[in-house]
Formats: sequence, structure tokens, C-alpha cells
Amino acid sequence: MFKVSKELLARAICRRFVHDVIEIDAAPVRFFGYIWRCSRNGRLCVIVGDTQQKLLAKLLEAKAGLTVDELAGEVDLTRSAVKQHLSGMERSGYVQHTSSKSGGRPRFLYTLTESGIDLFPKRYSWFSRVMFESLRKKIGASKFGAYMFELGVDMSAAAIPRLVGKTRVERVVEIVKIMNETGFAARVTSPGKGEKLPRIECKNCVFHDLSKDYTEVCQFDLGFLSGLMGAPIEHQECMQRGGQACRFRFLPTA
Repeated sequence: MFKVSKELLARAICRRFVHDVIEIDAAPVRFFGYIWRCSRNGRLCVIVGDTQQKLLAKLLEAKAGLTVDELAGEVDLTRSAVKQHLSGMERSGYVQHTSSKSGGRPRFLYTLTESGIDLFPKRYSWFSRVMFESLRKKIGASKFGAYMFELGVDMSAAAIPRLVGKTRVERVVEIVKIMNETGFAARVTSPGKGEKLPRIECKNCVFHDLSKDYTEVCQFDLGFLSGLMGAPIEHQECMQRGGQACRFRFLPTA
């Protein structure tokens, strides 16, 4: 009889249903007993299985670290099985080990890395919503939009050194690289009629959850791009307003 593993079944279900709810490079999600992430090429990847989750949970509780023997006792696995799981998670960057001498023999302690800690549930989006809602009520929607634009300009300052010495067209190309490092899935498109600078098209909104309810978040993108280019910018099309992509056009300076 043909046997279907739980992971294989989970993959099949996820390909059918979960792609619509897991964004590219989004935080890991739990589904069917596994932790999943959607990679940049759109593939769903199991990054941590059920047994590894148990080991990670024990390491989360023990901030000072645990040995292989201690972990084996905690999760009722053989020492060799625990070592195999730890080696895989160490290669993935989720755990690390340090050695210390105890009675003349080296003692290896395993702890979570920052990437390992990030596998556990976080509420960044919820906290952002609380802050945004409070700020918008306090200063009003118009000022909130202006604040987000100024914030984008401020954030662009760190990337401006990458544009030094480049032509304006080369700057647009570099700006797209900067955006893709953040996950925008951006590309350079041809200039419009009579325009000198290429346009920018983005297929992934990295603020998708927030911008659904707070359209002022789009002003952050405009401020960021305007700050990098030193020019006003037009948001020609927006995915949150029904567009197929977010498209930006740099306007001529006076």
C-alpha cells in the first residue's frame, strides 16, 4: 500500500491553500505540525519539523543552554537522534553551541540564535497596528500621512551613500536593488513618453497587512524613494487600490 508521509501531505495541502496567506519572506507560520516559510522563488519550505520544534521549545525555556544529554532526557530521544537534529538546526542557523570545561572534559551547551528565537510567535504586526491607530487618532489622518512620508525620507539617509557617483538612471537601478533587499520584488521598467528616468514596478508589498487598513503607510514608500532620488515621485498604481502592482514614476525637478 502506498504510504503518504505527513510532510508530503502537508506540502500538497499548502500548495493548494496556503500560498494565498503566506507572503514571500514573511514570518514563519505553523501548519500541519511543521513550521513553514515562503521563499523568494515562491516555494513553500518546511524549515522545522515537529521533533525539532520540541527541542527548540526546551532551548527557549533554558536560556543558559542545554547539553545533548539534557535535551535527550527532556524529549525522550536517543542521544544520537538529538545530535542529528541539532546539527541540522545549527547548519540552518537556528541553534549554536559553546564549550566549557567541567571536570576536565569539554561540555557543549546548545542555545538558540536570534534566528531560532524568531521561529517562535511574534506580534510585531499587532503592535504596529496599536501604534498606528493611536498615532492616527492623536494627530489625524492627514498629519499621519505626512509623518509616514517624513519617516521614509529619514530612513533613506542610510542608503544614500550607495548612490554617490552614479548617474540618475544608475541611481534608479541601485534603488531597485535596495528595495529588493527588503523584499519588494521590484524591477526597473521603461520610461514613459518624454521621460528621462525609468520607472519602478513592485509586485510585493512588504507592508501588506498594515497598508490594508492604513493607506498612509504608502507614504513611507514615497518618502523613501523621494529621499533617495532627491525628486518628487508619483504613485501611479497601488496593489491595495486594486492595481496589479505598485508603480512609481519620478517627476522632473524644477
